[in-house]
Amino acid sequence: MHQMRPVKRVAFEGTVTGRCFYGCPVQANGVNCGVVEWVDGPWPLVLQRCLSKLWEMFHEQNCGRVLDKDKFEKELAKVKSEHERELAKLKMENDKLCIEYTKLVDDVSKMFDWQDGRVDKNVYQKQVEKEELEKRKKELEEKTMLEV
Repeated sequence: MHQMRPVKRVAFEGTVTGRCFYGCPVQANGVNCGVVEWVDGPWPLVLQRCLSKLWEMFHEQNCGRVLDKDKFEKELAKVKSEHERELAKLKMENDKLCIEYTKLVDDVSKMFDWQDGRVDKNVYQKQVEKEELEKRKKELEEKTMLEV
């Protein structure tokens, strides 16, 4: 058909595995024109059945690997999403702890300033009350966020 010299090849699928043949050298999108001339005779019937069984076993194993891979990828995606959620919770908790730590440092500084007489007692008391109100406000906001 293509007026080209055929190429000698070896079959690698099904009951003809290992048989030599001459085939068309032109490959259009991985498919040739289908011209095949067998070099050797067909395999004995027993060998053909064995090859058929071996290829069947191969395809079953390959299918199993594909299914195992899909199962693994789904499990991995599930673990990743759980990890991301847990990481987000830990970051939020870390932020809260950082804020609390900063407040504690500020309170201790104010206490030392008050002891040293640098801050009036009434001013300090108002600041403490203001901070408590802000703390209650944040707690209520968090509570409403959890309820939502």
